[in-house]
Amino acid sequence: MRTRNYLLVILWITIIVSLAAQNGAPQIVSVDQLSIVGSDIYDFIIINNAAYLRIGQPDQVAKVNLITKQTEWSVNMNSSYNTLDELVKTPDNNLCYADGGLIVKLSAQRDTLWVRDLSNYGNFSLSASSAEFLTCYSISSHLVLLDYTSGQIINHWPIITGGDSGCGYHNAYAAADFTFYLFDDMPMGIEWNTGIKLTKVKIINGVAETLWFLQVDDLSNIHGLADGNNIYFTTRQIEPWNNGLIYEVVDQGTNYLVESIADIAGPDSTGFAGPSIAVDDNHQLILPISIRLGDDPNGEDGYNGAIMAYHQGNLVWRINQSTMPFCRPRAVAIDSTKIYSISCCHQTYGGPRTFWLTELSTTVANDDPTTPTIPEPELFCYPNPCQGRCTIKFSQIDNSPTTVDIYNIKGQLICTLINDQKLSPGEHSFVWDGKNDEGQPMAAGIYFYKMTSACFSSVRKMILLK
Repeated sequence: MRTRNYLLVILWITIIVSLAAQNGAPQIVSVDQLSIVGSDIYDFIIINNAAYLRIGQPDQVAKVNLITKQTEWSVNMNSSYNTLDELVKTPDNNLCYADGGLIVKLSAQRDTLWVRDLSNYGNFSLSASSAEFLTCYSISSHLVLLDYTSGQIINHWPIITGGDSGCGYHNAYAAADFTFYLFDDMPMGIEWNTGIKLTKVKIINGVAETLWFLQVDDLSNIHGLADGNNIYFTTRQIEPWNNGLIYEVVDQGTNYLVESIADIAGPDSTGFAGPSIAVDDNHQLILPISIRLGDDPNGEDGYNGAIMAYHQGNLVWRINQSTMPFCRPRAVAIDSTKIYSISCCHQTYGGPRTFWLTELSTTVANDDPTTPTIPEPELFCYPNPCQGRCTIKFSQIDNSPTTVDIYNIKGQLICTLINDQKLSPGEHSFVWDGKNDEGQPMAAGIYFYKMTSACFSSVRKMILLK
């Protein structure tokens, strides 16, 4: 039964990749390791040629140059509480961030422009979706609007959402005409803090009026945004834990319509979205996705990373971007014609973490002779599962040095099939005989094969049977 499930997962991934190729997926431009240290990435925005990151443990805000990929500066934070959406780009191309109950505005050179203390209302998330005011939403469901230039309070309202103030995800999105969509984790369902709620609030004659709300038990970790009248949010199921869903909700004024609910990872697989999501100019929801490998609920069998685009509940394209056996994309950001993703990766479960920046260039028209695209090489192995030996096949897009390695489930390198070998463009295949570099047969189980070249790196899973 387990082997059958693995085969279904492999078939599903194959179908997704083929669909992505047919729908003009963006192309990988580069994959670079960042010189940052921390436990996780909670938020990610782009201003000009710089990436601004909210990093956990040590809790900080850091600026990374997107040209050199080097960290230019970092600011330590006082609060370790994460509410999501703690970084925003202001209309004047500066940065605001929430440090618990302190709202801080910085320049690109790290100059403090103003600080507003809202700690009486708790910890905050931020939204700069309105050009007229900065939206601050606290874990106690308090909505505060600040002036971008001075940081002065424009107005504030307590909102009755029933959200849990002690823990959970909370964020708000400011739409047109003083309309707000509030996303809250709720203390309800089969476990504590395992329900979600989407609330529409409109300010009418200075009063915050709740027009409608959508509430669902036994879900958790809600995070959302709006694109016109379409509202999107990601969330996780309680059973199976870590399986992610995408809701598309249409605002109909005084009511709503649930347009679609999509399973992020597809059938017989478990995957969830990272905490930072975005919508592009084509009205596609761009998500950083971690897909759990194997059956271990804690992810000890590894993760396969991907960037996915959804539209109206349908998968439009998928880009695999795993660099290690444990690779979890955490955040995406969009700037002009580029899509960026940051992944938290490690070779072994619980091992040292590294952070990788993937840059994607959106597909250009075929009649544009000046802007070439970089195709993503095809990489797969067969048979999979295999008994004793398998063939790893890939398409080489240039003659750059290429390496193909085999790793075990612990992330340990057990075999190198080719090492920095220059290959001609075209298809190539290499056979792994199920042995390590010392010629010892390997035990049955899950293994990973990794191909690395000058402009491409990808990790895929294989299953060795006996």
